[in-house]
Amino acid sequence: MEHLGNSHIEGIQNEYRRINAQWLRTQYRMLIWLALFTAAMETVMFFVLDRIDAITTSSTVYLLKYLVAPSGCNLAICAAAVLLMRSRQSDKWKMYAVSLLTVVMAFLVYSFHSVFYPLFLVFVIPMLLTTAYGERKLTTVTGVTCVISKAASDLFLRWDPQETYVLSSRDALVNFGLSLVLLALFYVVCLQLLTVEQEKNEASINLERERQRYQEEAVTDSLTRVGNRQALRAAFQRMEELQDSQRYFLAMMDLDDFKQLNDTYGHSQGDRYLQAMGEVLRQVATDRIQPFRFGGDEFCVLFRDCGREEVYSVCRSIQERFRREEIHWLCKSVSVSIGAAEHLRGERPARLLDRADTALYQAKQEKGSVYIEKA
Repeated sequence: MEHLGNSHIEGIQNEYRRINAQWLRTQYRMLIWLALFTAAMETVMFFVLDRIDAITTSSTVYLLKYLVAPSGCNLAICAAAVLLMRSRQSDKWKMYAVSLLTVVMAFLVYSFHSVFYPLFLVFVIPMLLTTAYGERKLTTVTGVTCVISKAASDLFLRWDPQETYVLSSRDALVNFGLSLVLLALFYVVCLQLLTVEQEKNEASINLERERQRYQEEAVTDSLTRVGNRQALRAAFQRMEELQDSQRYFLAMMDLDDFKQLNDTYGHSQGDRYLQAMGEVLRQVATDRIQPFRFGGDEFCVLFRDCGREEVYSVCRSIQERFRREEIHWLCKSVSVSIGAAEHLRGERPARLLDRADTALYQAKQEKGSVYIEKA
C-alpha cells in the first residue's frame, strides 16, 4: 500500500509538470502576440509622428529603421519559437529556450526604440513570465540575461541618432545605473515570490504525505505491514462493485504448527515468523494481488483478474519464498498451507470467505500444500 501513497505524490508532481507545460504554451503564444503588438504600435507611432511632423528623417528611412527592421527581427524570433515548440526537445529545454527568446525580443524592442527610455521596463516581462514555472534557476538565468542585455544595448548600440549616450552626461549615467538597479530589484522580488511559492508547494506535498501515512496506518497491520481487516472490507466492497467485469479468487493461508512454535519458543519468536510472512506477501503484492492479515497467524490474498493457473503459481511462490526465509533456523517445521476459492457472481464476501476457509482446511490435511476449490 505504500506504493499507492507514493503514486499519489507522483500524481501531484505530474500535475505540476502538466501545469508548467500548459504555461509554456501560453508563454509561447504571448511571445507571438508581443511581436504582433509591437508591430502594431510601431505602425501607429509612425502615423502619429508623421501627423505632428516629428519625424526628422524621410518616411522611407523611418519605416525601414523603426518598422521593417524590428518586425523582421521579431518575425525571425517567432519562426524560431515555432520550430522550437514543434521539436522533440524536453519541456524543460523549451522553457529555457522560449524564455531566452523573449529576452531577445525585449532586447530588440528596447534597442530599436531606446529613445523612449522608460521602455527598459520591457525587460520585466521575461522575468515575470518565468516565475510561473517555479524554477529559481530559470528565473536567475533570465534575470541576469535581461540585465546584461539592457547594459549592452545602452553601451554598445545607438540605433536612434537622437538617443543620449549613457556616458555623455552625469544624468544619463545616473539613469543608466538606476535602470539596472530597478531591473535587479525586480529580479530579487521574483526570487522572493518563487521562494514563497515553492514553500507552499512543499507544504502541500508534505501535508499530502502525512495524510497518506495516516491513511495507510489505518488500513495496515502494524506487525506484518500488510492490509488489515478494514483494508480487506474495503477490497471486498470494490470486488462487489466490479464483480460483473472482473474475475476474483480469495486465498486463505496460515502457518502450520504455529501454536507449537509459540508454546515452545515464545510469542516474540512467533511474531518474527509473522513478520517474515508479511515480508513474503509484500514481495508478491501487485495492483491485482492484495495481501491481508486476517487474524493471528491467518492471512489471505485477494486475486483480481487472475486465472486458476496464476493463482496456483503465486501461492506456490509464497510457500517457496517463505521456506527460504532465514527465520527457519529456529523451527524448520513451520510451513504455509493455502486454500483458495473463486468468487461466484452475486456471491457475498462472507460466503467466499467460508469457501476459502474450507479450502484451507483441505490443504491442511497435507501440511504445506495448496488446494484450490474445484469450479
